[in-house]
Amino acid sequence: MKTPVAWLAALCVVTFAIHHFSNNEADVDLWGNVGFVGAMPWQDGFHRTNTYSFTEPDRKWINHEWLAEYVYNRVFAAAGNPGLVVFKAALGIALLALLHSAVARGCGSGPIRFIFLLALVSTIGYGFSTRPHLFTYLFLALLLTALDRRWLLSPRLAPLWVLFAVAWANAHGAFFTGILTLLLYGTAAALARPAEGAADSGRAAAWAPFAWAAAFAALSLVNPYGPGLWGFVSGSAARLRPYLSEWAPFNPARDLAIHPDFVVLAVISMPCLLRPVRTPLPQRVLLAASLISALAMRRNIPLFAIVSAFTVPGELDARLSAPVKSLYAKIRPGALAAALLVFAALNIAAAAGFNKTRPFQMEVPRSKYPVDAVDFMKDRRIRGNMLVFFDWGEQAIWHLYPDCRVFMDGRFESAYSPEVINDYLAFLYPEKDWDRALTKYPTDIVLCHRDNAAAGRLRQRPGWRLAYEDDLACLFLLEDRHGAMAPAQQKPPPTESEPPVFP
Repeated sequence: MKTPVAWLAALCVVTFAIHHFSNNEADVDLWGNVGFVGAMPWQDGFHRTNTYSFTEPDRKWINHEWLAEYVYNRVFAAAGNPGLVVFKAALGIALLALLHSAVARGCGSGPIRFIFLLALVSTIGYGFSTRPHLFTYLFLALLLTALDRRWLLSPRLAPLWVLFAVAWANAHGAFFTGILTLLLYGTAAALARPAEGAADSGRAAAWAPFAWAAAFAALSLVNPYGPGLWGFVSGSAARLRPYLSEWAPFNPARDLAIHPDFVVLAVISMPCLLRPVRTPLPQRVLLAASLISALAMRRNIPLFAIVSAFTVPGELDARLSAPVKSLYAKIRPGALAAALLVFAALNIAAAAGFNKTRPFQMEVPRSKYPVDAVDFMKDRRIRGNMLVFFDWGEQAIWHLYPDCRVFMDGRFESAYSPEVINDYLAFLYPEKDWDRALTKYPTDIVLCHRDNAAAGRLRQRPGWRLAYEDDLACLFLLEDRHGAMAPAQQKPPPTESEPPVFP
């Protein structure tokens, strides 16, 4: 039976998770994740070509996360902004339940479990926005649970895992991490298995990950694009994106302040890799692979945290349970209960009000998004072909399509060719022939940051006039297309205390 202190510790973990998983600031892809897919693939409203763009409107669009976007669309249609906030937090709590089960199986020390779960939640909280990758977090945790509990050997569960594979392949392009996980686990298990005397059940267990990896690869073809999905995923995974911070390698000099929790997890995972006491070889291989991927690309940091839940707790328990138990015995239960109550209350307060004005609305801060510039365009029914900063592209599509079509947006390789992407980047980060985006394409509107180098060049470029400017954004129009204009409107800083909300 759990003690009151144990219940309070559980409350602290849950409230800490709610605080980290209920961030309500709009992500740059929120408009696309909610608005791109409002129909199923067999219905007329399902977009298969890049109709939102004027540069490549007929190009085939491989939407590698269409199912997740459809789910977000339906949640928003049914429950609005509160539904998005609650649904995202619910995905986080479901993930926490799986991780807690894994940690509890590996570690018998309550204090160690408590601290480790807090570290996991904090690390996974990085980038925990309303995006399809949340489904990959949940599916990876389910797969690791299945490996840990040997569920893959149960014929009765086979239909569920068929649905699991198809759902993951359609929800997010990182489904291939599941196949890699099975292959790495199976290879390490085969190497660790005794060479002789293995029972039939042992041979079945050794081959099960390979069989499921093959089945997963085959089932991933059940998608609206068939083998084309694999073509996109393989090309995208191999392409570097130095202009996107989350795709960059982990740099201690730059990122330590942002990811101290990841550093802590990486340090305490070292005994599992270097001098393991309890951790079997398959788990060590998965832990090493996930750590390498996190160091190579920051967006993989939460995946490392999820894998660590299934590997690190047992090592911590073996090495630290005795000293922690001795230290824990010296703490008065009443003082500990009071501290936990305070911590839980602080988490609840933070979830309700930390960096939030309206906690159940998806807030769109004017400091990051061109809310007023978009309103200016809508009010004046400005129409044309718009080059817009890619973080704002999906917001522009939501509010201005079909009156305006974009040069490029955050979908990148899934909808645009390398040629278009390179011309776009050459404009934003001026290189030789930076104006190809203006001369090679029928671009007649530019919406970009006011401090971007391209904005400075457009101020001096004949034929282009500044139509709108505020503290964040500049809107330029081509005179030949939009005619004579009044002097540019200078938008004063907003005075209202509440930020706009999605959409």
